[in-house]
Amino acid sequence: MSIKTICTALLTTLSLTTFARPQVREVVIDTVCQAPLEQMLQVVDRFYYQFQANPDSLFEWAYLGLEEQEEDKGKEKTKESRDVIQLRYKDRTYDPVHKIGDVAIDIYVLGSRWWKDQHLVTQNIHSDHTYSNIKTAHMTATYSGAILDGGDVIMRLEPVSENLTKVHYEFILKFGRILSLFISDKMWHNSIEWRFAVILENLIECAETGTVQPKVRGPKQ
Repeated sequence: MSIKTICTALLTTLSLTTFARPQVREVVIDTVCQAPLEQMLQVVDRFYYQFQANPDSLFEWAYLGLEEQEEDKGKEKTKESRDVIQLRYKDRTYDPVHKIGDVAIDIYVLGSRWWKDQHLVTQNIHSDHTYSNIKTAHMTATYSGAILDGGDVIMRLEPVSENLTKVHYEFILKFGRILSLFISDKMWHNSIEWRFAVILENLIECAETGTVQPKVRGPKQ
């Protein structure tokens, strides 16, 4: 697809937008994990590390249920498709001392590559709360281009008992001004939001059982 065709398609999409759409979208979930805090924290650290250093490995456990379903393969994608936006991971570097990752990504919209070699830079920061046993693992992200203005994954863990942990989960994305106009509420719910809920379910399942079972999930309506 030529640059002219891509620009025309994008401008056509934006011309249909009659109202401003939010740049900041987020998923916030409070739940309980039936595992010790340290066990849940180890799973969160594993997720953050692999997200930064080897994101392809997440499809073996944390991303189970997010993959394109067999019945959807080969179908023409529309704005309502669950896979309207897809990321293809490429080169990646990781600084283990400062826990900083840099992953190059190609971004596909409606099956066509719209952006090439976008760099996602992330940093993993841990913090302990002074007057409690609460632990917070925070991964913050920036992009090299104008696709996103930034993003954050925040996991706040609080022990309830020896084998029970309260989990507060936030996944926050700040889209670039142009891309935010493309993300309607329906697209957000059908194609993006539900994925972050599935990721949390998989992290908790891994902490509770030591593994994540394959599953088939549909988009949240």
